[in-house]
Amino acid sequence: MTSRFKKSIFDSIHGFISLTQTEDRIISSPYFQRLRWIKQLGWSHYIYPGATHTRFAHALGVMAVMDKIVKSIGYGVDDAKLFNIKVGDERTMFHRKLRLAALLHDIGTFPFSHSVEHGYINYYKNQEIQKKKVAGHEELGSHIINFTDFEGGITRILESDGFNPKEISQLIRGQSENPLANQLVHSDIDADRIDYLVRDAHHTGLKYGVFDMEYLISNFRAAKFKKSEILAINESALTAVEYFLISRYTWYSQIINDGTGYKFDLLATKLSEYLIETGVLYSFEELKQLVTKDPKAFFGFNDSYFTAKLQEVLSCKDFDKPNPTEMLRELAEMLMFRKAPKQIRVAPFVPSLVKTPEERQKLIENIHRATNWLRSKLMNVPQGWIIENIPDKDVIFTQKKKNGLTDAVYILDRDGQLKLLVEDPNSVVGILSTYQNFIPRIYVSRQTYKFLQDKGYLKDLDTLFGGAVQNSYPTSA
Repeated sequence: MTSRFKKSIFDSIHGFISLTQTEDRIISSPYFQRLRWIKQLGWSHYIYPGATHTRFAHALGVMAVMDKIVKSIGYGVDDAKLFNIKVGDERTMFHRKLRLAALLHDIGTFPFSHSVEHGYINYYKNQEIQKKKVAGHEELGSHIINFTDFEGGITRILESDGFNPKEISQLIRGQSENPLANQLVHSDIDADRIDYLVRDAHHTGLKYGVFDMEYLISNFRAAKFKKSEILAINESALTAVEYFLISRYTWYSQIINDGTGYKFDLLATKLSEYLIETGVLYSFEELKQLVTKDPKAFFGFNDSYFTAKLQEVLSCKDFDKPNPTEMLRELAEMLMFRKAPKQIRVAPFVPSLVKTPEERQKLIENIHRATNWLRSKLMNVPQGWIIENIPDKDVIFTQKKKNGLTDAVYILDRDGQLKLLVEDPNSVVGILSTYQNFIPRIYVSRQTYKFLQDKGYLKDLDTLFGGAVQNSYPTSA
């Protein structure tokens, strides 16, 4: 019997991706197969019809990128060792662990990716039971990795092949004791970000995420930092690094956080919050119980599950609590049938480049004042609802140094010295990193927007806050 195990899957981005025996067993589990039924970009397919690619393909792609990075930094092993089930030396196991962390990084993904996840996070944010934990995909993924010690479970697969599940989940969270490993999985230029930029650009047909992936990866290095090693990039690839970071910035600003597509993700988030509150969606604790007690039922927690619940809202069937309000019915219909809400693009509800927390806070205060002013005009208007969305995080070019290490990018100069990218005098991103793109959004129903426009309230708001109405954006795709 041969000790060599190697299977391959063909990917539209990376070509043939080879699998070890452990990876093949994980991919065959219901936990990983569930990712076939979750769209990578949530509701973005409403704007870009080709954006129907899945978290399943993305996870495989991240593993393929990780394999290239590990080899580039000099910590990889050849195929003869990697795919030999009898080889278990330290370097080979390190290579395999990073591949597994890449493969499993999204195992806890929610339906329609971050849109439904944010509904869970928002709902549980102020719940006493969740004070110390966030009800997000990393928390759910960690539960899957650590508490499925039974036939077909991820825990059982990992342990039976000599891996510590806790160590893998720590890598995914960026909490490993190895700074270099953390950066490869969880930093500004990691395997995850490299794959999704290339993959999302490919499937949307847009070019914002196009960069020289092979050249960038070939310049990754492991460099000494105090008593540890961290990820650095050769100075000769400085332009490639900056192009990547600028590509990521424009991708988030234009595609992920732009109001055109984001409006549908926000509708899904608001609906999720309500459906958790009314018991229509699984609670987070129920999800964790499904993970450990009923893997087949958890498999069904995917995009189809959420759309089925929206259909229940529209038909008002199987509700234990009172029927949803007309506003929620309207939101569900808008999301299901692609009827976009209207975005108010009047100052202060416009994107702004900010430099300081104080500047950001002043903008937020103006937004609250403007929203309250609008609500006062809608007090007697039936279904005159407003959705105010102020981002928890802004779009940035790169992180800066913190806690002695960093999530940011280090450059290795020609003399072998380390320096932060943002501190390099020749770095354009160093200058740009002082700014962050603050993107608030205010959405209303089409009837509400028409009322505000007909009454002249949008012009009044524009005058009060000294901005300009910006109605040149397309209202549909």
